[in-house]
Amino acid sequence: MEVSLRDVSVRFGESLPALDGVSLEVASGERLAVVGSSGAGKSTLFRTLTRGVPATGEVVLGGRDLYRLGSRELRAVRRRVGTVRQGYDLVPQLPAGMNVALGELVGLGPLASLAAFFRGPGAGISRRAAEALGRVGMPEKILARTGDLSGGQQQRVAVARLLVQRPDLVLADEPFSAVDPVTSEKVFETLLDLNREGATLIVNLHDVALARRFPRLVALKDGRVAYDGPPQALTESRLAGIYSTDPARLPANGDGKDARTRSGTPLPGGLDGVASH
Repeated sequence: MEVSLRDVSVRFGESLPALDGVSLEVASGERLAVVGSSGAGKSTLFRTLTRGVPATGEVVLGGRDLYRLGSRELRAVRRRVGTVRQGYDLVPQLPAGMNVALGELVGLGPLASLAAFFRGPGAGISRRAAEALGRVGMPEKILARTGDLSGGQQQRVAVARLLVQRPDLVLADEPFSAVDPVTSEKVFETLLDLNREGATLIVNLHDVALARRFPRLVALKDGRVAYDGPPQALTESRLAGIYSTDPARLPANGDGKDARTRSGTPLPGGLDGVASH
């Protein structure tokens, strides 16, 4: 799925803009990493790609301007978008396999989601969920209560859900934040597999060394694009300038996220801005 952002801005109240005139063109099947300091606008950028926040400008996915679509058309586009976030968007009371199977519900309307949720997965979906957990190295956890899993295991469940959903666009927000180096490599390879199968892959990272493994790197600073190009052309001095941030833009809660951009409680299997808006 091709992605086009044209002069996109997001402002929360009277504060500094979270995004300020961002323009990006991402080809179908491309993969890129997005980096930047806390408060640079990375998470807000991801939320515009699912119409999760009010924005000006144009956000075009697969030739459709998200901010001009009606609810039915918007759901159809969102079904083609898969996300992995730091909060995982999992239902802790459910078995891991059921959370993976919920990838089938992404982008459905609230009533359709609830009906499918209570109906339960069919044999085909259950088989795909088991296969997906196997691909992320957790076949034995299919019946385990998701809330009892470690943070790294829950991250892998969220990635396995993408394999069931089979999206055309993958948005991964810090997908390696809660996993050890070995698991990080497994998750990375799984995301690359999705990309090799044709999905466009956009990953939000704090780890610049890992971001340099992508063919294209986009750096945000103060809500603007400060660099867009091959990672080898991004010098250390320029990178240092990108990571020097105006203190007024730093999030007050200290966790690297602006509280104003956080999501509400998702629907079962729903990803903020994908199934619950």
